[in-house]
Amino acid sequence: MDNAAITVLIADKLKALLQIEKTFLMRAGFEVLTAENGETAVELAREKVPRLILLELDIPQMDGAMACAAMRRESSLALTPIILMSASVSPQIRDRCLKAGCTEFVVKPRKPEELLAIVARILSIRERKALRVRVVFNVTGDLNHRRMLGKATNLSGTGLLLLSDTTVPLGSALELEFAVPKTDYPVKVKGKVVRVGWNADGTCEAGIHFIDLSQTDQQQILEFTSS
Repeated sequence: MDNAAITVLIADKLKALLQIEKTFLMRAGFEVLTAENGETAVELAREKVPRLILLELDIPQMDGAMACAAMRRESSLALTPIILMSASVSPQIRDRCLKAGCTEFVVKPRKPEELLAIVARILSIRERKALRVRVVFNVTGDLNHRRMLGKATNLSGTGLLLLSDTTVPLGSALELEFAVPKTDYPVKVKGKVVRVGWNADGTCEAGIHFIDLSQTDQQQILEFTSS
C-alpha cells in the first residue's frame, strides 16, 4: 500500500505516547495529525478530513465516544473510518463505542508496531471495499412506495456509499436491503442520507449512515470487512 498523502488523526491523552505513535507512523510514510483531547480532535477532523481517525476512549474535555458521535454528524466525515481504542474491553464500553458510530472498537495497542498494524489493516480493508453490493431501497414517505435498485461500495459497520441512477435527496431517510458479500447474510436497515454528489456519468453518490443496524447485522458486516 502506498502511504503517500494518507492523513491519519490520532487522539490520546498521554502526550509522550502520542509523540511516539506519531513518529512511528510518520516513519511508515503517513501524514499524522495529533490531538490531546476530544474537542481538538473534532476540530482537526472537520478542518483536515483525514483518511483514518483513531480515538482513545478516555480523552479529556470530550471523550472518544462523544468525539466520534460529533464527527459522524459532519457530512464530510460520515463514512470516514473511525477506530475507538480502550484498555477496557467490557461489553458495555464496546456497545457504547459502536453506538457512537465508530467503524471498529479495539483494545488499545501497547506497542507502536501494533498501532501501525491496525492502521495498515483498516486502510487495506477500505481499498478492498471497491466491491459493489446490490442494494434495494426506497425513500421513507414516498407515497408511491417505489423500490429502486442501486449499488453500494465502502460498506462498513456504520454505513455505505450508495450509487444510483435516481437522485437521492440529502437528509432523506431510506429503507435498504442488501446481502453481505461472501455469506449472503440478508440485512434490512434504515439509513439517513448525509452526503450527496454526482459522478461524471450522472450517477448519484449518496453517503448513507445506518440508523437502526442491529448488533448481529453489524457483526456480520464487520466480519466481512475484516476478512
